[in-house]
Amino acid sequence: MTEFQNDYTDYEYHRPWEHETSFNDVLAEQLRRAPYVIASIALHALIFLIVAGIMILKGSNKHEVPQFVAAQAEPPPEVEEEEEIIEEVVEEIIEEPVIQETELEEVVEQETLEETGDPDMNADAAFDSDAWNNDVGLGGGAGGKYGGRGGRGGGKGGTAQEKAVLDALKWLKDHQSPGGFWDADQFMYNDIYEDKEPSTGAGNPVNDVGLTGLALLAFLGNNHTLTKGTYKNVVKDGITWLTDVQQDSGLFGDEAGNSTLYNQSIATMALGEAYYFSGQSPLFKKPMTKAVNVIVNARNPYGAWRYDLEPNGDSDSSITGWMVFALKTAEDNKIAIDKGAFDGAEVWFDSMQDKNTGRVGYAWGEGGGGPGSLPSRPPQYLDKFPAEKSESLTAVALLSRIFMTDHDKVKKWSDHPNYDMLKKQADLISSKPPRWDENDGSIDMYYWYYGTFAMNQWGGSQWKDWKKAIETALIPSQRREDAEDNFFGSWDPAGPWGDEGGRVYSTAICALMLEVYYRYAQVLGAR
Repeated sequence: MTEFQNDYTDYEYHRPWEHETSFNDVLAEQLRRAPYVIASIALHALIFLIVAGIMILKGSNKHEVPQFVAAQAEPPPEVEEEEEIIEEVVEEIIEEPVIQETELEEVVEQETLEETGDPDMNADAAFDSDAWNNDVGLGGGAGGKYGGRGGRGGGKGGTAQEKAVLDALKWLKDHQSPGGFWDADQFMYNDIYEDKEPSTGAGNPVNDVGLTGLALLAFLGNNHTLTKGTYKNVVKDGITWLTDVQQDSGLFGDEAGNSTLYNQSIATMALGEAYYFSGQSPLFKKPMTKAVNVIVNARNPYGAWRYDLEPNGDSDSSITGWMVFALKTAEDNKIAIDKGAFDGAEVWFDSMQDKNTGRVGYAWGEGGGGPGSLPSRPPQYLDKFPAEKSESLTAVALLSRIFMTDHDKVKKWSDHPNYDMLKKQADLISSKPPRWDENDGSIDMYYWYYGTFAMNQWGGSQWKDWKKAIETALIPSQRREDAEDNFFGSWDPAGPWGDEGGRVYSTAICALMLEVYYRYAQVLGAR
């Protein structure tokens, strides 16, 4: 067979239709291979599960990452910023008295204008108020404890009295020293008109603390506070100076002989009113408390006060009156004081009064005069300003007693347990009304100050007559020759105490007298 034939033979042998595999053969072959397939499937399934688990774990980790980052999203700087915001809120709370003072100003427009209600404030009924308390200037609806601050006519100079007050405050503002205080003997260095005559009327520099307090009271009385009013920066600078010169003991400034406790009492009153109208800012609680402690510690046990910081048994009516008002201002501010201080003052005034006339004397011992004696005078002014022209200590006692009255028990003056004596004192004061006459020596601003506030509280026809007299004495006497000179708005320091206080004293105390219409609410209303 040829080569071609052999190839053909092989071809024939491999014919597929002769060697086709049957179903049974395939099944047998698959069964033979089944263990390997199952093992392969199981292996792949295991691998799939492992991979799936890893992916799930990775997915879970990716979800937790933003949570971790979010927990760190408030770094320390942001926490510090939140603390600063809290401090700012505290400062805003300190300035809340702005709201209270706005309410007071609204009361002024409704209650202190002579055109409304009782024109001369002579109503027989007590003040209409449900807010009675035992503090200075008590009352409620008619201006609160401290009356309707801001002036008759809304504090805009709507009356001759208020115009005089505003001009006086302008003079005081212009003559405040850069440090914030009022300089008794060098205020003229602050004159604003260099081409005009320098202002005159220097006082005694030992009284700088007291004069600063008195000037601040004039601004506060016209509704200029630490946070409100045209002269709020004047008040702020003055109060800052007082707190800066306050010693650790609570004493304002240095000891100044007989002036020490006068300075202390007036400065304490000024700080107390600023504290009151600040809404009792915590910034002033400590200095106010320390100032009051000085006054409390200076009182004679079971008695009153004299000149010394350490009680020595001596007392006098003049300084005791200032202390009463300083402590009443502290009481307004919820500062705890010994109520025995008022009892001691009452006992003192009682011991110094003439039972027949009601006149209250100055002090015991040499130079004191004893019960019912006339007011004291500097030796050089005994003849020029005769003591018989004044009832200053009687006015001090009457006003102090008015504000020390228990108003829960006494609703009208005729019910007062000491009414007969109070009436004698009011009659005595009204018999010597203010009169600006340097020729007859009748000028006594200290007497007029206490007399004006006492008679305003007493009311009736005696207040009406006194009101006319004080306005006649003060308004025409104010320096008003030239609106652009260094005297305009001030008062000359006339009277027995002019040399001690100077022009700052006379201007501040006269402004306070003309603020009587709104500075304090009336204790029992006018009679």
